[in-house]
Amino acid sequence: MGKMGKNSLFDVQIVSALCPSAGRVGERLFCPAFAGHPVDRAEYLALLPVQDSNGRLLAALAELPDGVPEGVCVGVLAVDPFRPVGPLLKTLRRFGVRAVANFPTTALFDGETGETLRGVGLGAEREASFLEQAARAGFAVTGFTADADIGRRLRAAGAGRLVVHPGAATGDPSRDAEAVANAAAVAAELRGEGGRPVLLYRPAGFESHHDVMRRAADGLVVPPGAGHSNRP
Repeated sequence: MGKMGKNSLFDVQIVSALCPSAGRVGERLFCPAFAGHPVDRAEYLALLPVQDSNGRLLAALAELPDGVPEGVCVGVLAVDPFRPVGPLLKTLRRFGVRAVANFPTTALFDGETGETLRGVGLGAEREASFLEQAARAGFAVTGFTADADIGRRLRAAGAGRLVVHPGAATGDPSRDAEAVANAAAVAAELRGEGGRPVLLYRPAGFESHHDVMRRAADGLVVPPGAGHSNRP
């Protein structure tokens, strides 16, 4: 695992492709749904019904002759309405997947969009249910959340680590600072209860808050390459 200084333990890099990485240090979160999209739209497009994000994941996994390497967690669209969880988990197992995360995650959305998703059963509760089933099936689980209560539920279900998502960067310095402060407070609350590591997701758009976020958590999850923006 990548060292991040005395206040942090993990550096998890989001990647859209798995390339040979001999000697590479650190963990990866595999999210093929990000590939081919403009960097400032990748996370949104991975969540919206403009593509089959889990279909892209399964196609990418099928191209790995030796299965998923060690140190790779696979990002799954946990609110996929077209793939029942049980068969999906069995397919992931056949491809050699050992660890899953609910990423891309609807924690990106707040306000009216978030309420709409929750109202139709495609929000945090659906994601939590997916991860609970994955944990029962023996997968290592990383849970993305924007909410301490959902984080506790995931921890109780067996999540090996939690990642607090600050939501979408807006470009407004005061609003983004408030989002970081809120995410840091959730992370502090969950860390204060003990247990497994709590990380923060540091998307592009929050670069100026990098050090604050690092100090507030056990590590960071960082976007691919130079970073993508979550700005609408």
